[in-house]
Parts: sequence; structure tokens; C-alpha cells
Amino acid sequence: MNALLAGLTLLIIGDSHVTFKDSLLSILPDEYTKQGAKVVTYGVCSSTAADWVVPNPNNGCGAAERIGDAPIGAPNMKPASPPPISALMEKWHPDVIMVVLGDTMAAYGQNTVSKDWVDEQVKTLTYTIGKTACIWIGPTWGQYSPRYGKTDKRAAEMAELLKSEVSPCAYVDGTQLMKPGSVNTIDGIHATGASYQVWGNAIIQTTLPMLEKIRAESPASAQ
Repeated sequence: MNALLAGLTLLIIGDSHVTFKDSLLSILPDEYTKQGAKVVTYGVCSSTAADWVVPNPNNGCGAAERIGDAPIGAPNMKPASPPPISALMEKWHPDVIMVVLGDTMAAYGQNTVSKDWVDEQVKTLTYTIGKTACIWIGPTWGQYSPRYGKTDKRAAEMAELLKSEVSPCAYVDGTQLMKPGSVNTIDGIHATGASYQVWGNAIIQTTLPMLEKIRAESPASAQ
């Protein structure tokens, strides 16, 4: 079997977009596993980047762990802190870490987003990830709802802000993967299953060549 990603260990962490069934938690691990990677996924709803370094109990809207393409059960709805990224790296020894974060730091509904605060959040995580290869998936479009206040303008602003902050991680701009107005949501931020599928497929198409290159350069592939 000549799987593209055979021998690659991929750790995926993120917010609610990788916490529930029919979200990216379903789509990304299934495909990367099919391509031969060992995939471990952790999602914690409402988590920000620094929460994955200094655990901060959030409002308990859900946390999930998925090994490979194992069946997805109901998320743990108790207040949960993200597991520290350093502990996850020690446990799984990933060749690459994929970070799916951005919406939780975009200050939707507020007049401005603090560039300094976002910089501190992002750098706290990237510094801890260190020299491990990293791909950061930024948020995509949503729909306005009073509950979250997400707008296309702020989503675009956040996408640009992350683009300048996430180095040395490679950056995948979610707003470039789908057209504005094309994302159907259930609440303004969280996509319908069909829109998650389109977004997930676009992420996979963009990242597979990146992951294949990382695999080719990893010591394990040389053995």
C-alpha cells in the first residue's frame, strides 16, 4: 500500500470546529487516516491558542478526543481545560501539529480586536510547539447572528491578522478556501454538515501536499 502519509503522526487541536460530529472532527481525521497517517485529534469548544499552553477551564460547551478514525461519541459537556500541548507532544510525538483556531479570538460583536492580545495568544502556542512542523488553519466565513456577531469584515480582518502572526507555522487562510456568502451555518459560526464537508475538503486538498512534504523530510520516512 503506497499511502501518501504512511509513517506520519499528525496531532490536530482546535476549538468547536473540531469538537462535534459532522464538523471537521469527522472530516479531517477520516481522510488523513485513509492516506496512511496516524492521527490524534483534540477539540475544546471556546478554547483560545494560549489555553492549549496554560489550561484555562472554559464554559463547558464541549470537549472531544478522537484517535484515528474511531467512532465519534457525544462530546464531554463538563467544563474542560484543553490538555497542555507540551503533554500531548510528549505523549504522541507528532511529526506535525495542525491548529484549527481563530474564531474564538476574533472578538466578534466587539468594536475592535486587540492585535497585541492575539499576538500574545498565538505566540504563546507557537513558541511551545517550537521546532515541530505546524500548519495553522484560520477561520472561514460565517453568517451574522446576534448570538455571536460574526461578520465577513471581522472574519477577513482576523484572517489577515493570523497570517502575520502564526509563523513559523504554515498558514492556511480559511477565507480563501470558500467564497463569502457560501457558508451555511446553524448559528452564525458553526457550519451545517454540508458546509463543513466543503470546508474540510478544501482544507484537505490544500494540506495534503504540505503534509506529504513534511513526511518526506521526517527522519521516520528515511528508515
